[in-house]
Amino acid sequence: MEYINIKGLTTKLSYIGFGTATFTLEDEEHFHKMLDYYVSKGGNYIDTARFYGRGSGIQHTEEMLGRWLAKDGNRDKVILESKCCNPYMSRKLEMFEEMPRVGRTFMYDDILFSRDHLGVDCIDLYLMHRDNPKVPVSEIMDTFEEFLRKGWIKAYGMSNWGLERIAEAYEYCEKMAYQGPSVVSPFFSLVKLEKPWYYRIPPFKEEWLPWFEEHRDVVISAWSPQGRGFFGNYPQFDPEKADAGTRMSVLTPTNLARKERVTKLAEMKGIRPSQVSLLYVLSQKMPVAAIIGPRAEKDIDNVINASEQRLTEAEINYLTLKSDTL
Repeated sequence: MEYINIKGLTTKLSYIGFGTATFTLEDEEHFHKMLDYYVSKGGNYIDTARFYGRGSGIQHTEEMLGRWLAKDGNRDKVILESKCCNPYMSRKLEMFEEMPRVGRTFMYDDILFSRDHLGVDCIDLYLMHRDNPKVPVSEIMDTFEEFLRKGWIKAYGMSNWGLERIAEAYEYCEKMAYQGPSVVSPFFSLVKLEKPWYYRIPPFKEEWLPWFEEHRDVVISAWSPQGRGFFGNYPQFDPEKADAGTRMSVLTPTNLARKERVTKLAEMKGIRPSQVSLLYVLSQKMPVAAIIGPRAEKDIDNVINASEQRLTEAEINYLTLKSDTL
C-alpha cells in the first residue's frame, strides 16, 4: 500500500480508501469484517457521511462505523473522513435536490450529528459534500476554520464542487491565512461526463487537472474511480436496459471507445478492465487517492494489487483517445 501526505495531518493517507456508502444494518457484522481486512492490508483511509447507507442503513452508517471504531483501538489505526451538507435523502435513495442544505447552520448540525454517531471528538478530514453557489465561500471556509480551532477536525475540503468555486475557496483561504482545503473529492474516472449522471452532481472535467498539478497541496480523492462498474459487463450499461440518464451521460461514443481501449490494454497487461480504469486515476501527475466500495475481500485485493502499477503517459493518451498508438 502506498501513502500520500495530506496538509493538516501528521499521518499519511493510504492511496486506496474504503467507502462505506453501501451497507445496511443487516450487513453490520460483514461490514466490520471488511474493515478489519482492509486495515490488515495496510489501508487507513475510511470515507463516510451522515446520510450514507442503504435501505435500513440510511443515516446509520456512521453509527455502525462508530461501533467498529470503538473496538480494539481501531480509532487509532485509521484516518476518518466524513462530510456535511448533503441534501436530505430517504431510505429509497430519493434526494431532495430542490432543498440544498449548505451553509454554516447545516455544517454545525451535521458535524454534531456525525461526532455523536461516530463516537469521536475529532474527525480527521471533513468535507463539504455538495455545493450551493448562492452561499459565499467565505461563510463555508470560515466555518471550517472554526471547527479546526475547536479541535473537531484536522483538515477540510470539498466534494462535488466545480473548479471555479474550488479556486475561489482556495484563494480566499490564502488571503485569510487559513489552513485551506486539503482534499477535493469528485466523481473522477475514465468515464468522461458532459452531463451530470449521479443525481445532479456536476461532472469533473479532465481540463481541470492542470490546476491540481499546480496546487499539489490539494489532493484529489476520487470516488467511484472505476466508473461505477462501467468497464465491466453489467446489465445497467446495456443500451437496451440502461436508464435515460445513463444513456445520455455515459453511453456516449467517447466512453464506448474508451471502454474498448480499456479492454484491449487490460488484455495486453493481463489484468482486468476495472483495474486499468483504476490505474488511470492513480497515474496522474499529482497525488490522487481512490475511494472504493468493496463488498468482498477479493474486491480489496484486486484494487490493492492493481494499485502497485502505474500507466505510462502514452497509455493514458491512448485510453483518453488523444493517441491511437501505445
